[in-house]
Amino acid sequence: MDIFWKKGDWESADLHLQRLVQMPFKRVFPFIPEKKGLYIIRGPRQIGKSSWLKTILSHYSRDDANKCFYHACDNMRDHVDLKQLLDSIQDKKIILLDEVTFVEGWDRAVKHFVDQGRNHVLVVTGSDANDLRRGADRMPGRFDAGGEYNLLPMDFHEFLEMRAQAGWPVLERKDALLAFFRTGGFPAAVQEAGPESDKTPHQAMDTCRRWLVGDIIKRGKQEQYLLETLFQIANVSGSQISLQTLASKTQMGSHHTAQEYIKILEDCFALRTFYAIDIDDGSLKFKKEKKFIFTDPMIYWIAMNQGGVKPEQEVWAPKLAEICAGEFLARRYDRVGYAASSRSGEVDFYKHKKWAIEVKWAEAAHNLSPLFKQIRVPEKMVWTMRNIFEELPAA
Repeated sequence: MDIFWKKGDWESADLHLQRLVQMPFKRVFPFIPEKKGLYIIRGPRQIGKSSWLKTILSHYSRDDANKCFYHACDNMRDHVDLKQLLDSIQDKKIILLDEVTFVEGWDRAVKHFVDQGRNHVLVVTGSDANDLRRGADRMPGRFDAGGEYNLLPMDFHEFLEMRAQAGWPVLERKDALLAFFRTGGFPAAVQEAGPESDKTPHQAMDTCRRWLVGDIIKRGKQEQYLLETLFQIANVSGSQISLQTLASKTQMGSHHTAQEYIKILEDCFALRTFYAIDIDDGSLKFKKEKKFIFTDPMIYWIAMNQGGVKPEQEVWAPKLAEICAGEFLARRYDRVGYAASSRSGEVDFYKHKKWAIEVKWAEAAHNLSPLFKQIRVPEKMVWTMRNIFEELPAA
């Protein structure tokens, strides 16, 4: 086992830390204090979780490298191996486990370790949202000073902050929005697109595609079904679709199979499902058609590339405006869905008894649905290219 952090100036040879140094901008990672607890960091692949762990390791190993331990878990077999590893490092104060969700039953080993009550700072990362959530749920009351963190792609506001930090040209608002729609918020994609955001981030897109395909194959699923699912979701972005219809447009055939692929994409932090919400009682209409929205524009472009389609700006800009709006709202408010009526049309995003938002990629609002005009909520907003992401509901 390579105890690399005990070597002098190890940071200068570390791939993750050197990538951070070479970036034209620096995302700020929340500080993990030296307080006993379990800290869980969730997020998609290639978002910077390993770099975050390495910055923690760098910070604490400067004072005392002997109290630190770091391990990448991608080649570890199961919870038995992980338990043996944790039992062997009881004397360490700062323990960092990267991509722990690769380990089958990881939460069993971590729970056993935490239950011993030692004064450890245990930080784990993972790229499987459901597995991490399930593991955390099995350890109630064991977090102490720790907690759960999400490391996700940049939203539009952070995108602008990172551009400013890099000293890149200030773009007009519409141009900045279009730049964000073209590249998304993965740091590697933003860097590759360049100061003018005029370069297609091919390398970042290929890395992301390989990550999605790898996760699908790891679960015993088919790459072709994944790529067909991505393409069909991209085609109907902003519109409602049933699982039956989605399946019929692919080779899967079965809506049960379609649901499996949707679930995997959600677990990989690639997709969100927005349900119809009953306007009267606020319940989620699980059997109704759904909106499937990518969590980052880059996934939309990967889907389009796989389908061999190069849409014009008048097609992709409205779709990506709604995609980015949905992700922006879902990060800030719970139980966000949409509202729909067979007679009165649809409201793009809706929170029961709180607010309704329509997204229009235009200078001014037009063609508002009758339902949006009729629905009774304290706040109604129309997000256009002038105010999208700026005017926010109160709750």
